[in-house]
Amino acid sequence: SFFKADVLDIELLMDNAMLAVNYQQASKYKINFILGGTNITSEGMAMPPNMNWFKYDKRNIYSIAKEKGNIKIRTFPSFGTLDYIRYKFLEGISMEHFLDYLPYKKEKALEILKNKFSYKPYPYKHYESIFTRFYQGYILPNKFKIDKRKIHLSTLIMSNQISRDECVKILKDIPYPSQDELDRDIEFFLKKMNWSINKLQEYIE
Repeated sequence: SFFKADVLDIELLMDNAMLAVNYQQASKYKINFILGGTNITSEGMAMPPNMNWFKYDKRNIYSIAKEKGNIKIRTFPSFGTLDYIRYKFLEGISMEHFLDYLPYKKEKALEILKNKFSYKPYPYKHYESIFTRFYQGYILPNKFKIDKRKIHLSTLIMSNQISRDECVKILKDIPYPSQDELDRDIEFFLKKMNWSINKLQEYIE
C-alpha cells in the first residue's frame, strides 16, 4: 500500500510499530522509562520536512492501507498522538535518551564495541537493515533525490567528530557500501516484493 501511494517515508510503518511495541510493553510490565539509543551529538540535527514524515501519524497509516490496499488494520501495532498523550501523561511512561547524559563520541563507542564484542560496523547510519539500506541508499536518492548521509554527516561536523572535507569526500561515492552489495540488495528486494526489475524501474520513475 505504501509503495502504491508513492509516499516518501516508506519506513514510517516500521518506526511507528517500533514506538507502539515499546510503549505497549512498558505499560504491560509497569515500566516508567524506555531507554532510547538516540543522541544529540551524532543525530541531533532536525530532519528537514522533505526527508521524512511525522512518526506518530497513525491515521495516515490506516488511510493508506485502506485506500491503496483495501486493508483494515486490526493487529498491527500502531502509535498515534493520543497514544503518546495517554502513555506519557496518564501512565507516566517516557523515552529517555540516556546517551545525552554522557560525553558520547560515535567513533569511540564503535572502537569499544569492536574491541570488546567483535562488533562489525556498517558504513552508513541505519545500514544494518537490508531494507533501510536499500531505502536510504537507492530509493531515496533515485526516486526523491534525497541523500540522508548529508544530514547525518552534518550532525557529526557540528559536534566536531568529523571534518567538512572528510564529508565532502564521502559524499562523492554512491550511498552504498559497493555496487556489488547494491546489486545483491536489488535482487533481494525484488524477490521479497515479487517484483520484476521493470516494475522497480517504473516505481522509481
